[in-house]
Amino acid sequence: MSRQYCPKCNKAKSTCICQWLQVQSNQTPVLILQHTDEIKKALGTARLVELGLESAKVISNTTFTKIECLNILSVYNASNPILLYSQKMVNSPFHIELDLSIESLLPDSQTSCFDSVILLDGTWRNTREILHKNEWLHDLPTMALKNVGESRYRIRKASQENTLATIEAASKLLSVLDENFDQGVFLKPFDRMIEAQIAKMGEAVYRRNYQ
Repeated sequence: MSRQYCPKCNKAKSTCICQWLQVQSNQTPVLILQHTDEIKKALGTARLVELGLESAKVISNTTFTKIECLNILSVYNASNPILLYSQKMVNSPFHIELDLSIESLLPDSQTSCFDSVILLDGTWRNTREILHKNEWLHDLPTMALKNVGESRYRIRKASQENTLATIEAASKLLSVLDENFDQGVFLKPFDRMIEAQIAKMGEAVYRRNYQ
């Protein structure tokens, strides 16, 4: 028998998290460029970002045109995106590092330089492929998150330290850009998804494989 999926959150109906979704307004629109490998992953979180924010969109492919992305952002009255990435590109006009160990909002002098954020959704290999195939991304200003703390993604083994799920990266970023953003509300579906998966696999399996 085929597995039944929720048409809204794309999760199996047995682990649907729609009841915990609560849409928030966000001053800084978010555009997620999702690698096609991520589309069918049961634990993907890009869709949760799109569902939890008024101004967010996920598009899936390996190549994305600049015009396509700017047209999407124009719906949110945005036209100057910054790319969330760990390092500055060769052609980037500027690079911002956000130290999350310091609780403060980003200065107006920096936020005035961009009006939206682009995130890449996929493994490190996936994101490198996206960057390789979309050279226009190399011309964007970049932003990196530093001292992000431990991920709440307890059922994923990351190849890199301080690796965040896409929804966690979006949450931490928006908490710096928007003083009215509520991380607890935004991450609740994510936390419930993880709890449901742990319950499904059983505590013994979870402890053996992830602790």
